[in-house]
Amino acid sequence: MKHRSKNFNIRGIILKRNKVGETDRVITILTQEYGKLVAVAKGVRKLTSSKRAFLEPGNLVKAYFVKTKSLPLLTQAKLISDCSQARNNLIEIRKLTQFLEILDKLFVEEEIDKELFKKILILRTNIVKQKIKNGQIKRELENLIEKLGYRNPRETQYNSVLDYVATLSDRPMRSFEYLATQTR
Repeated sequence: MKHRSKNFNIRGIILKRNKVGETDRVITILTQEYGKLVAVAKGVRKLTSSKRAFLEPGNLVKAYFVKTKSLPLLTQAKLISDCSQARNNLIEIRKLTQFLEILDKLFVEEEIDKELFKKILILRTNIVKQKIKNGQIKRELENLIEKLGYRNPRETQYNSVLDYVATLSDRPMRSFEYLATQTR
């Protein structure tokens, strides 16, 4: 990963987080500048941590990092937009979870085209604010996959966007197949 200086900042969507040790987390963030960025957030599981609530999956944050020999170290985070609206019911949580998992599977550590990242942010906002129907989400995901250089899922033998993404990433999807609708 190429960071020009020892410190850098990004704006991105928290895709996932994993516990490490007693108080730390490894977080995965989708950014325009670096694509999928994996970093360590020290002490964020402490009840007194000011960053704790900001680093929840689906949140849009501005984050500051220090480059280390291994993973970058998150030093500060500022919440730009939370996704608490999507956490109001199980169906909305499932939509958001599946969307984040698809992004995690499709992207790698590589700069993302500015317009493509903007479309991802708009889709995230529409899912969070519950302003989009499943069919629209599916079409937007199909367009996203096509813009990444893959065949449109409708033109494949796969029954759903999820099946196609699982095949592309060579890893099975773990989230509930809420958005699994027929591609034909």
